[in-house]
Amino acid sequence: MDCTRFVRKRTVSEELSPNVERAKIYLSGHTGEFTKDSEEILTILRRLIDGTVRKDLTFLPDLVSEEDGIYIDLKGHWDRARLKTELSAKDNYFRTYFFDREALEKEKNHSDVRTVRDLLLSSRGIEVDFYFETPQACEVKFKFKENRKWESELINPYFTKRKGKWYVHRLF
Repeated sequence: MDCTRFVRKRTVSEELSPNVERAKIYLSGHTGEFTKDSEEILTILRRLIDGTVRKDLTFLPDLVSEEDGIYIDLKGHWDRARLKTELSAKDNYFRTYFFDREALEKEKNHSDVRTVRDLLLSSRGIEVDFYFETPQACEVKFKFKENRKWESELINPYFTKRKGKWYVHRLF
């Protein structure tokens, strides 16, 4: 039987999305097994990266804790309702900073800018180190396989665990 006709063709976004792999796990002042937790966080990261590459983060509110909200950058904290409102706006924060280089150039009044999407695609693959500060808090650090000089333009994502589930607390 010829099984090739059952193989699904990869979409453009699947071909573009960088491969994301777990590298090392670091624990701060505690012990335990965090492989399962790092796998759950890695699944969320892959979804965020793929959504960024596809220019679609409409699912993001589902990954944000109702209690904690999300830091979209180092200064901006939004609750889930504010995040939903922003995502539904035509010229929203994510369009400017994550997807649309022309909008970012206009916002920054400079042509030497890179969107989050540009940075992720330039990586040609990402290794992720996990820094568990507590069993319920984890910061991750990206290591680009190529263009390592640009990985510092991203903020380290941060995750919190509530009621046994991991949530995005700070974006990249």
